Amino acid sequence: MKSSVAHRTDFPLTAADRCDRCSARAMVVTVMRNGGTLLWCAHHYALNETALRAGEAVVVRDERASR
Repeated sequence: MKSSVAHRTDFPLTAADRCDRCSARAMVVTVMRNGGTLLWCAHHYALNETALRAGEAVVVRDERASR
C-alpha cells in the first residue's frame, strides 16, 4: 500500500508505477475508506472491483480505457 499518495488529487501514473498485487503496470488508483491508497493492474482491479466498491473504495485514476 502506498499511503504517501493518499492525499494527492492528481495521480499521473507512469511506467514505474506497479500493481500492489503483482508486478504489472498500474492502471487504476483507489483510495480506501481508511485513507490507504492501492495501485492496481487492469486484471487485478477487475477481479477485485466488486469487493472494492463494497468496501467504499474510491477510484481516483482509471487509465484502462486509454491503453
